[in-house]
Amino acid sequence: MSAGQVFAAQQTHQLARADGTVIHYTLDAPAVESAGLIVLAQGSGCLPAAHSVNLATVRAAFPAYTGLIVEKSGIAPDSAIENGQTDCPKAFLDTYTLSQRVDDYARVLTHLKSVTATFDTVILFGGSEGGLAMEALAARIHPTAAILLSGSVGGTFGEMVLSEVPPEGQPSVSAGFAQARVTPDNTLLGGHTYRFWADSLDHRSSDYLEATDTPFLLIYGGRDTAAVQPVRTLADRFAQQGRCNLTYWEFPALNHGMADPTGLSRMPEIARLAASWAEHPMKSC
Repeated sequence: MSAGQVFAAQQTHQLARADGTVIHYTLDAPAVESAGLIVLAQGSGCLPAAHSVNLATVRAAFPAYTGLIVEKSGIAPDSAIENGQTDCPKAFLDTYTLSQRVDDYARVLTHLKSVTATFDTVILFGGSEGGLAMEALAARIHPTAAILLSGSVGGTFGEMVLSEVPPEGQPSVSAGFAQARVTPDNTLLGGHTYRFWADSLDHRSSDYLEATDTPFLLIYGGRDTAAVQPVRTLADRFAQQGRCNLTYWEFPALNHGMADPTGLSRMPEIARLAASWAEHPMKSC
């Protein structure tokens, strides 16, 4: 973690799943009494999340909180992975799905409650694919607040992905999705296995957002390659329904990774603003 000067050293832990395989997770606590738990989830790929620069940046914005990162299935904090897209280990390809990821986070949180003092405040943070995972987790555990960065909102996850594909490539991707439903194996499509696609295609963010009164903060860049209009539409629908638990921030000059046109990352500023929001989650009405 880049914030190692203010946090205790990261502690890596293992927890068994029901099938005997192992979940790897990392905890680090503040030097003083913890104000709560900040649960962090990175986006796509198989790089170990414990060493994610972006997650370290977000974690640093919550210095009074204990940080929790749960690695994806088949990944350990010390996994020797360099690219994170083309060199994913077999254990990851054989097992990783979005549903498994959410189950693992829920299992670790249940375990922590059984062995440590319960955290009164639990804040979820997820970026991109991790945002969808945290939405699903929020609907299950109803945390204090959830911060979603550049996630998929609007239609299903499959529809969102397809919308980013150039028109000429959409028929082949659609055919791949259809085949994934029939044979959810290790065949790769767009950097993910058919198994992953079969599990994730029908996840719909709005279903999770509407399933809880948890305050959500959605953060998007206006230069994101994924369309932001569905997010605006969702925010408008929440307002029309009188739901006050969704706050939407859009930064016109930033891209999917919160970088400006010069390539400078604005993640530190965004993370600090999000942390301030989480202390007193704003109401949209």
